[in-house]
Amino acid sequence: MAAGPRRRRWLLLGLLLALLMSLLVSLLRAPSPEQPELVIDALPPIEWSSSPPKETIAPDQDLPRLSVGVYATNISDIDLLDDQFSIELLLWTLWEGDPSADPSGQLRLINGIYDGDIQRFQSVRQEQRPGGVWTLYRIRSAVVKRWQLSRYPFDDQILQLQFGLDDPLQPVRLDVEDDHPFVISPGLLLPGWLLKEPSAYASSLSLMSDLGIPPAAEQAVRRQPTVSFDLPIQRRSLLYVAPDFLGYMLAVGLCCMSLMITRSRDDLILAAVVSAGGNYVFIAGNLPVTAMTGFIGNLQLIVFLGILYVVAADEIIDHHLSSYTPRVSNILRVVLLPSYMAITVLGIVWIIP
Repeated sequence: MAAGPRRRRWLLLGLLLALLMSLLVSLLRAPSPEQPELVIDALPPIEWSSSPPKETIAPDQDLPRLSVGVYATNISDIDLLDDQFSIELLLWTLWEGDPSADPSGQLRLINGIYDGDIQRFQSVRQEQRPGGVWTLYRIRSAVVKRWQLSRYPFDDQILQLQFGLDDPLQPVRLDVEDDHPFVISPGLLLPGWLLKEPSAYASSLSLMSDLGIPPAAEQAVRRQPTVSFDLPIQRRSLLYVAPDFLGYMLAVGLCCMSLMITRSRDDLILAAVVSAGGNYVFIAGNLPVTAMTGFIGNLQLIVFLGILYVVAADEIIDHHLSSYTPRVSNILRVVLLPSYMAITVLGIVWIIP
């Protein structure tokens, strides 16, 4: 009988403590009346100068022009693992300024790979023409190229050449030739690739550093004048499907055979797993890891899920449903092969880029 009044006393005490805590929290959160309030509207407005800060420097039109053109003669050593390719070309320049100040001898392939004699500018001919000093160079170099292989073998690539001067801070009006600045030799063929229309344009390379020199007041980012030459290429996908995905085709065929044969299915399923896994290891040895996250990785997933589907359906139908409902198990056994083929084909069509 004494437990009831005691419980009520504890309940009232708890409610009183909760009320005191809520009052204390509200007092702590209330602003102090002695503190002046911060008036946002009293802040002075921001005044912009008549000339806002510039991020880039406009090209000085008073500088003499250095025009550049390219004639590509050979492209080879397309290396997907090391992100590079090799090119041989003829590069010509036309300098419109003082012949003694011709900067064409300082040109370099910015995205080229320097390895002793691998990249070199070999002077072939120089002439004084009415438009200025014309110089012809022969270049052979390996070029860095970050391949985008998530859609392999349905991928398109752009082979880019970017030329600039050795001195990134040297002011120069670098531009491309007016008439056909990028020409591809008719005899240039890339096995497994289709060459598309090339393009050339003047560009710039942002230098995210002041290189130890304090920037001018009106200059926020230093830019190096460059010229870019782009050659789009398209992979002939059908040439790579059969040799690169033969293991996947074999795995699907072995799964179909295991569904048509009533006995000795385990060895066929094991052979399908080995075939699919071996094909993935083969492709991973020829392509970078980034390619495995795209079409090839999804295709591998579809093939292995198909193998699991065949194993699970065969186990359920032959060892579980057949003893309970033989008629239903016979019907499911008939539709198992068409359903597997339909799911696999639809999955592959769905992931094709």
